[in-house]
Amino acid sequence: MKNKLLTSLLLKLEIVSVIFLLFFAETVVVPDAVRTLTNILSYGIVILLVSVQWKRIAYLATTDKTLILLTIIGVFSVLWSYSLGDTVEQVRALVRSTLFGLYLASRYTPREQINLLSWVGIISIFLCTIVGFAVPSVGTHVVNGVVSWRGIYAHKQHMGRFMGFLASIFLINILDKRCNRWFAFILLLVSLILLVLSNSKTGLIVFLYPVFAFPIYIIVKQRKNRFFILLIAVLIFTIISALILVNLESIVVNYLGKDIEFNGRIPLWVSTIQEGLKRPFLGYGYNAFWTSDASYDVIRNTWLRYEDIDPDSPFQAHNGFIDLFVQLGFLGLSLFVFHLLTVIYRVVNILFMTRKIETFWMFMFLGINVLVNTSEVITFMSTNSVFWIIYVSIAFSSAVEYKQIRRVQLISSLNQA
Repeated sequence: MKNKLLTSLLLKLEIVSVIFLLFFAETVVVPDAVRTLTNILSYGIVILLVSVQWKRIAYLATTDKTLILLTIIGVFSVLWSYSLGDTVEQVRALVRSTLFGLYLASRYTPREQINLLSWVGIISIFLCTIVGFAVPSVGTHVVNGVVSWRGIYAHKQHMGRFMGFLASIFLINILDKRCNRWFAFILLLVSLILLVLSNSKTGLIVFLYPVFAFPIYIIVKQRKNRFFILLIAVLIFTIISALILVNLESIVVNYLGKDIEFNGRIPLWVSTIQEGLKRPFLGYGYNAFWTSDASYDVIRNTWLRYEDIDPDSPFQAHNGFIDLFVQLGFLGLSLFVFHLLTVIYRVVNILFMTRKIETFWMFMFLGINVLVNTSEVITFMSTNSVFWIIYVSIAFSSAVEYKQIRRVQLISSLNQA
């Protein structure tokens, strides 16, 4: 009886620890002393969790060697880093985040991971609402002359991005008969309200993405006439894309409130790429470009020169692919793009073979991750975003499931032969 009670207590403590790590993986604003404490605790918790599951994690690591190789390149970039101290510090955090993602894939099913993220979302929504109303000096800030909510996060874009991401979680819960659909719908609505209060246009696009992606799941579930339905969907998507491209300037300027250069992002991208081409193969080292003198010309020649310098929040290119290029060069970028396409291929195949709602969430997350990185902060191999942890978990979860499905198909074909 005592053993059962102890086991139950340890399991609950494990779940609380995982939720704690997922919650603080984002840029939550806390006093420096609390931030230092949570950082130290996170290393200890991850080491403890991984040590318990080390055999399973060691096996899981062999199912996706490309991702392991990409992480190793990030670690070894200390050898050519332009900012050695920053690279060493962030490499430790990269290994921690990657190991935690591996642990999630080894310990929890995709459905269980969605449940854990739901709890993180509930806590985030509750605290953002309380801080926004009760302590507006902390929960809001002025950006471009407009008061915008940021809740418990460092910037309105961080809150907007996370609220947009939560839409995919709550939408899955609404579609899942096993969940409390009305509660999930209320959470979806509140996250939308917070998103609107943040004035984050990127967050709004991220929010709308899973909503518009939902018809894809309906197509996937169809056993008959799936090809023709998919063909019609592709045709409609092509027409909509053409209309968007034709009216791009009007959409960007009138509806998104940006200029045709995306608020100066395009000149920033061009300037960053030009600096990256000076070290095209290996880059400047993990997290080393914006924390070294190498970024001086980019800052001087773009709108970044008007921004305040914050050592805790270095500048970035507002594009994850470009930031990864200047950090790890063509080697790191090409390897990541190859891996991303591989994961998408696996997830799409699993989705069509199993038609599970959890796999559809994986598909949505991959789209959200790419979307965020095209115009906002980098989450690829990032140590201050839950997105990299989830990406690692999805990569290994899908690798194992795809391997199992292929094995069953092979055995079935051999039996039929």
